[in-house]
Amino acid sequence: MKKPTPGNESGLLPRLHEWASEEIFFSGDEYFNDLINALNHAKKSIEIECYIFYQDALGKKIITALIEAAKKDVQIHLIIDGHGSLNWNKQQLLKLKNSGIKVKIFHPLPWRLSLYNKSTRPKNFINKFIYLASRINKRDHRKLYIVDKTYAWSGSLNIADSHLKQFNINSEWFDCGVKVTGESVLELSDNFYGIFKRRINYPNENTHLPFRTNDNIIRRQHKNNEFVKLIQTCKKRVWIISAYFAPSRKIVNALKQARLNNVDVKLIISRNSDIIFFPLISTTYFSELLEAGIEIYVHNKYIIHAKTVLIDDIAFVGSSNLNHRSFLHDLELDIILSHKTSLQKLVNESILLMNDSDKVNLSKLTKLAWYYRIMGKIIWRIRYWL
Repeated sequence: MKKPTPGNESGLLPRLHEWASEEIFFSGDEYFNDLINALNHAKKSIEIECYIFYQDALGKKIITALIEAAKKDVQIHLIIDGHGSLNWNKQQLLKLKNSGIKVKIFHPLPWRLSLYNKSTRPKNFINKFIYLASRINKRDHRKLYIVDKTYAWSGSLNIADSHLKQFNINSEWFDCGVKVTGESVLELSDNFYGIFKRRINYPNENTHLPFRTNDNIIRRQHKNNEFVKLIQTCKKRVWIISAYFAPSRKIVNALKQARLNNVDVKLIISRNSDIIFFPLISTTYFSELLEAGIEIYVHNKYIIHAKTVLIDDIAFVGSSNLNHRSFLHDLELDIILSHKTSLQKLVNESILLMNDSDKVNLSKLTKLAWYYRIMGKIIWRIRYWL
């Protein structure tokens, strides 16, 4: 039987059930080695949902593992995003189909007509074209890997060589992933099939589950509102590691309110980004946050791709960015960690990141070149789409 999470001193989520085990990864190599080992030993089922699934060295390694598993009668279902996994074509999909692997594409780009029969949306051709054209900005940004409905991996890691040093010696990415076990993995699997089969369940009686998603409009609203409330009502700390920081006004106000309540609020972002202009957008928030007493660290060593939020004695690790895409457009998934060892590892890693960062202050901010500030403000105006 599930039991309430012990040690949740903040009482922010008093009904939250705990995972039987939690493992947190800051190395993409260790994360995918563990996952691939599990794929090779799968007995019954594999479910994979991933925004980016490249046909590179890592991608080919995983595809090989899936095909070999299918030969052993393992039931395999795969969801990829129509934009994030743009490199997939009809021939590659046919290869998996012939191996017995079932694949769905979330919102294929409307002009890729050959992929329509793999769309998660069951409509006729004309209606499907209209639907996909109207939803072109809405993507499946989730990362979820489930083996035998017993083990689940999630976090910020796509299937791409850029996350691994074994394939890319110059990899400078910082990610965070988790592996969890317990009865709630069955709930994750059911949620996966809700997307795979386009089965939309609107009741939101899932506040006890140790994960959050936004796979329908009600859950999206609940997830967004709950996150703001958690920040507003926390007692000790809000530590954020953010890949793309361009939050809504509600989140900014919640962070300022937390600081007024004497909460330790820290933000870690990277100086460089795979989306080159995003650091510019993030700087437009600095003055207001600094004036509220929030600490901001700009990291110099890695491109931060992790998405983590530590709030008192729980942590969210997943695919959600603090930007408008995650709040308004994309499907996201975040795992809630509560074990003390997981939280301490996240604290320790955050401190290491801060040690390799420049702490921003108002005097440094005013010295930014005028054109840098103006460009940030211009790009900020299109944040709704980013």
